Amino acid sequence: MNRSFLVASLACVLLVAVAPAAGVSGGDGSGFAQQGIDTDDVLMSITIEEDGDAVWEIEYRTRLETDDDEQAFAELQSAVESDPDPYAGRFHDRMNTTASAAENATGREMAITDMTVSAENRTLPQEYGVLTYRFRWSNFAAVDGDRLVVGDAIGGLFLDDETALLISWPEGYDIIGASPEPTETRADAVVYNGPLDFGGGEPRIELGPSTDTPPDDAPDNGEPSDTGGSLPGWTSIAVLVVALLAAAGAFLAYRRRGGRADTTEPDAEDGTADGADGADGADGGNAGATAQPDEELLSNEEQVLQLIEAEGGRVKQQTIAEELGWTDAKTSQVTKKLRERGDLEGFRLGRENVLSLPENGDGSDSDSDSDSETGT
Repeated sequence: MNRSFLVASLACVLLVAVAPAAGVSGGDGSGFAQQGIDTDDVLMSITIEEDGDAVWEIEYRTRLETDDDEQAFAELQSAVESDPDPYAGRFHDRMNTTASAAENATGREMAITDMTVSAENRTLPQEYGVLTYRFRWSNFAAVDGDRLVVGDAIGGLFLDDETALLISWPEGYDIIGASPEPTETRADAVVYNGPLDFGGGEPRIELGPSTDTPPDDAPDNGEPSDTGGSLPGWTSIAVLVVALLAAAGAFLAYRRRGGRADTTEPDAEDGTADGADGADGADGGNAGATAQPDEELLSNEEQVLQLIEAEGGRVKQQTIAEELGWTDAKTSQVTKKLRERGDLEGFRLGRENVLSLPENGDGSDSDSDSDSETGT
């Protein structure tokens, strides 16, 4: 089989798999795509284990701003709770195809197991509906002696501007290098925010024991040393299509159409993409619960909203930068996105930029200059 045919074949398989991904009944095209819900954010969370296995959580979030939004998501919750198997089954099939392509590329035997799906309401601090798929991907990371190399199974992944990728690792490991440079680096995780088009062989995260130090000839620019082969080009393209379509399934699955909802199926997995320890073996039976997120795994936007909520609904933009340890530029970028989405309002108070939650009604974005400065 030549390379071009293989790429085309895999792409076709994946496109067919995701085209009806919005619902279980692919014949009539109905399903989650007509559920009447629009996804606002997607978080793909990958928790690496010492043996190279990884627990994946893909979380789709939608703001519940109106009664119609709440009703549509409540119908989805009910459907997932009463019969989760069709939702998890179709997504499981798609991920098996992805793992098979990655297995052929890396030479590591892979399997997708423990697939679950759940739906829940969550306060972030505003009310969100969250649909989560959770599964285990065996041999996802390469084990190289006492080191782990992560990323060759999803080389060429694409993140759109509403999708984030979080890769965390077990206690006792430190990051040796990452390529490309993460949006954010934490003590036990890296975060990549879209839009981002990873190149071939990326993302690539190299991990070693906490006492480990990079070799003398290791690059000092944050990139990992070359301890293993990069993902072959054709497979990188194929897995790119898989990952892209897996994320795109959420957007197809959640579409706001005048608040009308069909009680048919979606596509994504079980768990709490904000943190693996918050989704320990969850299934459709806990769909109606309201959960509080792990603060360490909140997105940038969620951190800002939670901080403002904790401050009584109004806070200086400079305070956000100081409390979260961000640069002025990053703070302006994140708060601008929130204001454009209508999650925040901004106004000037003397020389200060002040941000407030919409329900406070304290100001208007038209008077805010917070896009260009954080205030003094």
